[in-house]
Amino acid sequence: MNTNKQITIVLFTVLFLLVTIGDSQAWLFSRNKKEELVKRASQYWNSKLTGDLFTCYQLEEPSVRKKVPISQYVKTGNLIYKSVKITSVDIKKDLATVDVKIKYIIPALGSRVVFTDTVKDYWKKIDDNWFHHIKANPIGKTPKRKGGDEREAVTS
Repeated sequence: MNTNKQITIVLFTVLFLLVTIGDSQAWLFSRNKKEELVKRASQYWNSKLTGDLFTCYQLEEPSVRKKVPISQYVKTGNLIYKSVKITSVDIKKDLATVDVKIKYIIPALGSRVVFTDTVKDYWKKIDDNWFHHIKANPIGKTPKRKGGDEREAVTS
């Protein structure tokens, strides 16, 4: 075999390996980013489920914690969560949307009816950590929700 042919084969083999390794690293990076987000979002929602608003507060993005003191933040918990489940994750650079299926009771209604809903939850990556991001709703617009009509009684 002539030398030029051997060099060409070696170069194509090296190029193929570089492309293959690069794609697998991108896939691993993407997977790790998703796993990090799911871990943080699960920590946030499981803390809501257990009533641990201090942990929820620590997972809010820093700009929120600067504006809202913990004493005010804990007063916003007006639902009793019965279950939470992350159903999907969509990451676009340093912003993400997490769909969370929640079952909750509204104590102010004086009822024991459990409502089921899927909410869009927003996250922002700051300094290599995911933080809960409160996305402002445009005035007069109701956020889109999936479900919401399913109800089941709580059994004690």
